[in-house]
Amino acid sequence: MGIDSKGQASAELILATVVFMVIALSLIQLASSEMDKTDTGNLGQVRMIGESISETINTVYIRGPGYSANLTLPDSPANYTVYVSNGNLNISYHGNSISIKLIPTKVQTFTMTNNGTSYQVMNNNRTIQFK
Repeated sequence: MGIDSKGQASAELILATVVFMVIALSLIQLASSEMDKTDTGNLGQVRMIGESISETINTVYIRGPGYSANLTLPDSPANYTVYVSNGNLNISYHGNSISIKLIPTKVQTFTMTNNGTSYQVMNNNRTIQFK
């Protein structure tokens, strides 16, 4: 850039700014895309955890009154919550909700979090209860 040609310097500055903006936006897009893929993978993992929980609840129901099983929610991915009510199991994760239908319709309304706590799932005269 020469000082004598002010028009040339302005054009070169604009071109350099545009190139910088294109590179910066590309990097932001790439980072955003990778974060979306991570969230999608975690959501799939949460779905698998929900399927495992529903399998435990359904097994306790099918085995009949008096049967119980222990259930511990995995820590990974962090910050998901499980709600059980009215024959449905709902999992909340980062603003997304996954709903899984259960076989028993008489289910105690219960909320579980993945903080390493163990829960006991019990069949009390065909009503599923948690402790």
